[in-house]
Amino acid sequence: MTLTLDGDVESMLDAPCIGWCTTRQFGDDRCKGCGRQEWEVRDWSRLPDIYRRLRIISLAEEGFTIRHVQPLGWRPTPGKDIEDK
Repeated sequence: MTLTLDGDVESMLDAPCIGWCTTRQFGDDRCKGCGRQEWEVRDWSRLPDIYRRLRIISLAEEGFTIRHVQPLGWRPTPGKDIEDK
């Protein structure tokens, strides 16, 4: 899996990370950048391909900033706030 933070995505299987991971930096259960749960961030490369593809679509529909659907030349900006459920 290639992780590039300049917006380039090679595959729908690439992580949606935008480089502002609050699960790693602050211990959040859900990342305020890409919207993935902590366990999804940790286990992304081991999750089934179909799960990762569907999750990318789901995160985009929820309004998170993910690399897969950003215009060329975009730069990360803070994601939306997440209410702990």
